[in-house]
Amino acid sequence: MFDIDEILSLDLLTLREHTVLAGDVLDAATQRRLLEQSIGTAEVVTVRRGGTLVAYAMLRPQEAGLWFVLGFNTHPAHRDASVFRELFAQIAALAARRSITALRSNVYRSNRLSMAFHRRLGFSVTRENAKGVEFTANLRELMGATRALRPRGAVRA
Repeated sequence: MFDIDEILSLDLLTLREHTVLAGDVLDAATQRRLLEQSIGTAEVVTVRRGGTLVAYAMLRPQEAGLWFVLGFNTHPAHRDASVFRELFAQIAALAARRSITALRSNVYRSNRLSMAFHRRLGFSVTRENAKGVEFTANLRELMGATRALRPRGAVRA
């Protein structure tokens, strides 16, 4: 379960800097309206620690099998393998229920952490412009990309 205020707080904490660097504005009222509009057509999975929301993913169907990532956010103090594993397990369960075969995501170029994370997970660039990049990934390959959850330099079998 989730509360829009929790998601909004997490977004305002983590998205402002790269949004401003991209030349856009992250306004709390506008972001709330976007979240409220998205909830009706989206699926949301969440991770909590001590009852507090620390991560979420919000996905919406775009076309047969392809879902768009409206939001994927983790609290900076909780960006660790256990949180990501739990979030990805929920995404995998959602994918099985809803026949999701691929994910698409848009990322500001100024969001260096997200750009690197998408690449590390195995997303491919499908479109780009001066402000942002569209990434797409086959879900089977993405879910098999557990290498993205291991520390850099870890030995791979």
